[in-house]
Amino acid sequence: MKPCIVLIGAQHVGKTTLGKGLAEKLGVPFYDTDQMVTKKYGKHITVFSYERGAEGYNWAETEVSKTLVEKFKNAEPIAAVISTGSGFHHDDTGIEELRKIGTFYWIDGDLDLGAQRILDEATTEAEKKNPVLMSYGKFSNLYSYAVRDKVESLEDLRKSYLKVAVPSRALYEKIANITVKPDNAPAEKNIELLYNSIPWEEKTKNLKAV
Repeated sequence: MKPCIVLIGAQHVGKTTLGKGLAEKLGVPFYDTDQMVTKKYGKHITVFSYERGAEGYNWAETEVSKTLVEKFKNAEPIAAVISTGSGFHHDDTGIEELRKIGTFYWIDGDLDLGAQRILDEATTEAEKKNPVLMSYGKFSNLYSYAVRDKVESLEDLRKSYLKVAVPSRALYEKIANITVKPDNAPAEKNIELLYNSIPWEEKTKNLKAV
């Protein structure tokens, strides 16, 4: 029995929304490793990844994971909910760190819906573009996908997202302890689905579920 619930999965499948909702339901803190990297190193993850590459970002995520391990290594379950970055499955060191304190829940969301959320964020408005990433294509406010493929249409962007997200499913499945398949439904329903996926023996009497 581990003290933390660690959410893994592709970008835009709902890890942050579900993680925050679950943490509130359990009455425990929520941590997002992407946000922790931004706070620790003073740079948004898009800029940090652009400057340091995937290996540099994986190193940074492992470093913040170590602080979570130190914080919760002696805690009783369930002490926190942690959401990881979409590239977490590529870093064995980071996986080993969070495995010390966490049970891994794979949020196996609808990738077509994830792609649509990416498209909804896409913009050609100059004031919303990231100047560091301008050379990567029409929708260069979206670093994660535009950096791999020079996208010039929404369909290019969708294909770029799915090209990485689809193969990643096998890696998430390999490292997950528990798989949760959220529906295209209100967040409250999927938070309840995630809550109900927790093995009963991990729920303790002092949880402040509402």
